[in-house]
Order: sequence, then structure tokens, then C-alpha cells
Amino acid sequence: MKYKETTDYSFLLDGNYYVYDHKEDMETLHIFIKSRQNKCRCPKCGMESRKLHATYKRTLQDTPIRCKQTFLHANVYKYECLNPGCDCRVFTEELPFAKASQVRTDALNTLVLGVSMFLSNEGASKVLGLLGIQISNDTIQRLYDRIEFIDNPDVEEVGIDDVAIRKGQTYATAIYDLKDHHLIALLDGREGEPLKNWLERHKKIRLVARDRASAYAAAISAVLPDCVQVADRFHLLQNLLEHLKDIFKEELPAKIFIRDGNVLDQEPEKVPQIKKPDDAFLDSLHYDNTPPRNPDNTEMTYDNKKHDLSSEQYRAQARSRKKNRP
Repeated sequence: MKYKETTDYSFLLDGNYYVYDHKEDMETLHIFIKSRQNKCRCPKCGMESRKLHATYKRTLQDTPIRCKQTFLHANVYKYECLNPGCDCRVFTEELPFAKASQVRTDALNTLVLGVSMFLSNEGASKVLGLLGIQISNDTIQRLYDRIEFIDNPDVEEVGIDDVAIRKGQTYATAIYDLKDHHLIALLDGREGEPLKNWLERHKKIRLVARDRASAYAAAISAVLPDCVQVADRFHLLQNLLEHLKDIFKEELPAKIFIRDGNVLDQEPEKVPQIKKPDDAFLDSLHYDNTPPRNPDNTEMTYDNKKHDLSSEQYRAQARSRKKNRP
């Protein structure tokens, strides 16, 4: 079968693969891809082979596009190893975006784990479903169970910090490789003894970026006295901000007055914002409790059971307002 390359969704792939077809409906998107290369190296002996043995199709769920469940359908080759001394007779082309036997791409697994870090497995499953990712809470747990911390005894530069397994109750010590920033160890508690035991097996460490916990400092100094210890970026920034606050408190006054873009030496005089009405407007107002009149100049009558406007109280109030008027 001859495949014709299309430019649709080509941004998803690198130069080694191309899209030759796609299908879309209201809820799903299917993208069909194929490798450009017709050669592959044997995973055991490393010899390159161009002899095709068979082809098969892999279906992988990928990160959603426009909130639609997206699948990649890849035509994958099988090759015959040409090395007579190799135990591997037939091997399969490896996909750079998904490991063997995976039903999801690495990018999708990363997205799932990133969302589930802040939610429960069941909550993450429902949120991801709204985004177009169909995955169960049990599958999310299996992804977590497959995570491995690959320790490196030859590591030379590490970062050490405490992390909360359960906020306020359970803590652990996380150790990262500063070169590629991946987690290489997670120790119980945040005391110095577990860290000492771990450092005894990593004597090549020459630089540690850590927080300001005294337990970590003492453990590192006891096991690796020649190791350089520096504060991590978070605490460096925290120290800088605290120092700047102290400077501002000493150099700047408690209050600064600014008017029209200029800093004033003293507090400005307050200017009332309410404009006083002119006398003509005030004279137009009547405070003598005169009853309103109809258009034919007859007195407008209305039922007022609560107030007697002709009482001495109201007349006294009218005289007082007129007397106090500026």
C-alpha cells in the first residue's frame, strides 16, 4: 500500500514520522502516522538492519486536541537481525514517543501524572475526562506504582529539600540530581540520620544545594566535610527579600505623600471634593413646608396620617433651616 503524506497535524511529529490520514467526529480524533525510515538497529547487538520481517499497527491514546479524545495509529515495522551471532532474530521498531506495549504516549502519561498530583485519583479521572482523556482511577494508580527512583552512586551535584507527604504530619527528604533535575532518592523523615546513611554510599558528591535546615547541614559536614554547601534558589530569594525589607524599613518613612507625580516633604492640605452649591440654587429651594399645587393653582391634597406639616414642630424646623442657611 502506498501512503501519501499530508500536512494535517504534522506539527505533532518530528521529521522521522509523517501523517498520511486522519478521521474526526464529535468526540474523537484519529491520526494515522508512518515512519519515514526503513531501517532500524537491533536493540541487542546494535547492528543496523533494512530487512523487513512484517508490519503491524499500534494504537496509542495521545494528548487531546480541542478536548477530543485523540488516538495515534502508527504503522510499525518488524526487522530481522542480520547478525548471525545475535540471539535476537526479529525485533520491533521503537517509537520515540511511547515505550513497548504502552497504550498511551509518554506525553499523555506526563499530563495524567501532572494533574493527579494535585487531586485524588478519582477526581483526576473526572477532570481528565472533561479534557478528552479517558482513564480510570485504577490506571492512574498503576502509573504511580511504576514510577522508580533511579539512584546514581556516581552523582556529584545534588539538591536536598524536605517535602510533605501529609501536610503537618508526615515529611520526607527529597534528593535531586542537579544535572538533569530528576528525583534520585526519597528518604523517610527530615532528620539528619537517614541522610547520613545515604551520603555514606555517595562519597563523590562535591556540591549540595539545600534548604537552611541545621540537620541537613550537620549531616553533610559530618560525612562530606569538603563538600560545598549552598542555599537553593528559593531560600536565596527569600533571604534577599528579607534583607530588602530591612533596608526599606530603615531608609524609607512610614508614610510617603505623592501629588501630581512629585514626592512631598510633608502631608498636603486636604482639599474638599464636594462643591458647595451657589446661592441662587439655595434660594430656589423652599423650606416653609408649603403644600404643593396642581397645574390649575389649586392646593394638592394628599393623605398624610403620620406627619402634621402645620404643627409647631415642623414650623420650628423650617425657621431653623432658614436661619442657619449660609
